[in-house]
Amino acid sequence: MKETWISERRILQLPGLTLDRHSSKPNELDFPGCNHHLLCLLLSEGNRQRITCIGEQKSEKSQLKGEFWICTAKTAGLWAWDSTDESLMFVIEPHLFNRIAEEISEGDGSRVELLNTISARDPHLEAIAHLFQAELDRDNIGGSLYRESLTQVLIIHLLRQYSTLQPRVQPIAERLPTQQLQAVLDYIHSYLDKPLHLAELAVVANTSQYHFCRLFKQSIGIAPYQYVLRQRMEKAKELLHQRTYTIAEISLLVGCTDQSRFAKHFKRHFGTTPSRMLGKKLP
Repeated sequence: MKETWISERRILQLPGLTLDRHSSKPNELDFPGCNHHLLCLLLSEGNRQRITCIGEQKSEKSQLKGEFWICTAKTAGLWAWDSTDESLMFVIEPHLFNRIAEEISEGDGSRVELLNTISARDPHLEAIAHLFQAELDRDNIGGSLYRESLTQVLIIHLLRQYSTLQPRVQPIAERLPTQQLQAVLDYIHSYLDKPLHLAELAVVANTSQYHFCRLFKQSIGIAPYQYVLRQRMEKAKELLHQRTYTIAEISLLVGCTDQSRFAKHFKRHFGTTPSRMLGKKLP
């Protein structure tokens, strides 16, 4: 059913997570609950909230820009407001939340519960939300790998700050074994022209996605998506020097379907555009 109170909307669908930025007109919403966890952060000023009720929690105060609420799966809620607001909603599938909880705790992730929250403020969560917002507006050459890494950062933060997860002693810094690391690097170099996902890289490394991200960074010094982006730019430079392909073709060969976006990343990496490096006009 279409929400008639939403005037504008932009959605980004990711594995286990849907990002929904929308403008909402004044309304009263009696919510019976759903199968997903919801996190909603207010992006605009001037909110006139009459009531926010999530489970047993209740507030009759207006919300400030940057404040958020969490409504966990199966939890009923009531919202009533007299303003037109812009918000960023995260729709989180419980299986994603539970999987990452299990990887972090090395226990039964299904027993870890996300906590309902009203009118909270968290600068770290707000910063993560701004990074997701940027992904709504651009085709990043980092692509799937970056967005999946960002999803992990979000869920891990929620687990640490807004869940029943019991903290455990962090292990001494480790690295991927040399053979597993080399297998991952070889795999990345073989598929620089294809979308790469955390799940497949973790399989190659024979570890969980959470541990893969942590161990890869401790082994290489940068996150997986940063390494992939760097290697794509280096490959693009090598292909440019061969003078066999057009810039448009090179863009595709390094996994970027948007040539202008490719040029921007290339300039950020090397300080010059692909066309200037070739010493000729853009084909």
